[in-house]
Amino acid sequence: MFDAHCGYKYRLYPTAEQKKMLDHHFFVSNQTYNICLDYQKETWEINKNLPKEKRVYPKSAEVDAVVKNALNSRNISYKTVIIQQARIHADGALRNAVTKPEFGFPNFKISSLDSQSFSWNNQGYSLIDDKNPKFKYLRLMKTNLKFRYHRDLPKDYKLNSITISRKAGRYFVSFGITYQTNVDLISKENLDIKRAVGIDTNVEAIAFSNGSLVSTNSKLLSKPKYSSRFKRLQCKQSRRIEIAKKTKKKTGKNFRKNQLQLNKISNKASNSKADLLHKLSKKTINEFDAIAVEDLKVKNMIKNEGNDKKARNRVIQDASFYRFLSFLEYKAVRNGKLFIKVNPAYTSKTCSNCGFINLKLKDERIFLCPNCKIKIHRDGNASKNILLLGLKSLGLGISLQTINDKPFELVCINGL
Repeated sequence: MFDAHCGYKYRLYPTAEQKKMLDHHFFVSNQTYNICLDYQKETWEINKNLPKEKRVYPKSAEVDAVVKNALNSRNISYKTVIIQQARIHADGALRNAVTKPEFGFPNFKISSLDSQSFSWNNQGYSLIDDKNPKFKYLRLMKTNLKFRYHRDLPKDYKLNSITISRKAGRYFVSFGITYQTNVDLISKENLDIKRAVGIDTNVEAIAFSNGSLVSTNSKLLSKPKYSSRFKRLQCKQSRRIEIAKKTKKKTGKNFRKNQLQLNKISNKASNSKADLLHKLSKKTINEFDAIAVEDLKVKNMIKNEGNDKKARNRVIQDASFYRFLSFLEYKAVRNGKLFIKVNPAYTSKTCSNCGFINLKLKDERIFLCPNCKIKIHRDGNASKNILLLGLKSLGLGISLQTINDKPFELVCINGL
């Protein structure tokens, strides 16, 4: 029995009047965030030349008072909870800027963008049943917000936060909760070797050490983003931006309408990809008790510059390596499974049968070992090496002969 922290996201269906109310709160949250950054920046400019013992930092109540005065002076109505949550987010962003200098100073929020959100705490809300069991109402700020209740919340959960968001013209509500779950925790002492798997990710397929090779369909799922319609809309946006720069005027309604269409196309491609990765990660967690993966640094993989590298960087980003591995990690933790990250160096160039490292290996998809003459799919060979490294990191030295070994075959997920 342990506490699991997770989020449940549902689609909201607000009325036209409710949309105006939510859009106003998005604006208030953004303004609060920006005011907090400005105020903290001014405070830092004052403190940076003073000795540490003489530096004075504002308390939370003082920052809230500054925000309220700024909003009141502009006759902007607000909810205290929303500005408090926005201030907490601003504090977190500033803390990251100090502890992790590579992040830099936080960006100010732009209310004209399509993607927006604001947060609420765990007070002053209630969930109301609808006549249709597929829907419920979120009672918040004296308003009933209807949402699609597509999956049940766990029993006896504790609500931590509520987030209302908008993306591609759609509205969502997310509940951050904590609940107790009773699962059998897997350890290296009770691990069944046959229920361990190594996974190698590639732009075209994901290889499993048990012999499965699952197509990522990244080109097919990302196709809408490279269609002639999408490119035409992008050209329109570029022209409008150039005109706005030359005339020094803001973009108009047509710009926002066009951007909404672009966002809908991108969002549809992203959702299709996320759906496939969720299904694949769930299937993997249900079948295996230990999952070994490469500790990939995707940002380093796409640092290559130049016209000849742009296409490759785009393909790597479309493959969504990080997203798939993050899905696997949090689902493994929630289900008490072992999740192991290994160093990816030479996993593709090392023979999983004899250990010979073929440094001359190029882009061939078939690995032919010059030493033992074994012939195997390159990604499948890498997945076996990843499994061996993962098990060795647990102190379990094994041979691949103890694992059910079979030729690599392509597996389809839901007909894709």
